[in-house]
Amino acid sequence: MDNGKAVWAFMTALLALAVLIGAAAAARLLSQVGFVEAVPAVPIGLLLAVVSLSLSRRARRDGRRRIVHSGGTGLTTAARGLAMVALIVAVTAALARAVFAVLSLALN
Repeated sequence: MDNGKAVWAFMTALLALAVLIGAAAAARLLSQVGFVEAVPAVPIGLLLAVVSLSLSRRARRDGRRRIVHSGGTGLTTAARGLAMVALIVAVTAALARAVFAVLSLALN
């Protein structure tokens, strides 16, 4: 496989999902970590998802521009799919945090 951008896109998509799922699991399972402590993982996961989408777009573009097909299209597609899932999870978590903040202010 000659497409390094596809590999990096896949790795950053996995990392984005790992950050988001890890923060959610830590907030749920550990008594020392609450919802507020897990919030900084949301922008990190969002940033990693956007980086992964950008890398997968570049990998796909580079693969189309080459004369000799070098592979990596399946990995690029998988990276793009995982990055989209991570992006949706991060945006949903950010919206949940915003709703939580508004309700906390309204009830106090």
